[in-house]
Amino acid sequence: MSEQEQQGGPMSRQRLMDLVVYEYRTLVVRRLGVTAEWRVLEWTDSAACANRLTATEDTCQHCPVAAECLAAAIASDDRAEWRGGLDREDRERLWAGMERTYREVRDLELMKLDVDRLARGPRTPAQLTKANGSQR
Repeated sequence: MSEQEQQGGPMSRQRLMDLVVYEYRTLVVRRLGVTAEWRVLEWTDSAACANRLTATEDTCQHCPVAAECLAAAIASDDRAEWRGGLDREDRERLWAGMERTYREVRDLELMKLDVDRLARGPRTPAQLTKANGSQR
């Protein structure tokens, strides 16, 4: 953390963008039901690359926490060459597929809400007031 951030100064634009990207990616990973416990960092102690400078394809193949590592790498847009058994390029393709799936699921859910609303028919002012919790 920079001295300016420690003193409560403004966050850099890049840091803010990184946080927004992380939050969005985290939302997508959670919404798609990724079950690997990647947010709790205790798994990092068990990683095959924990005592190495960098991870390699071979290291990842023998790693007991590859799923957690991959989920964390996807959510954080990790720039390392190898994480969770996939290289950077493969992770980017996986992310693109996950994001596409997330958007399709979201669009279907929104469409279902619209269809349900249409099936109920128009609401009277009294129904709207009751739905909003207002009293006349």
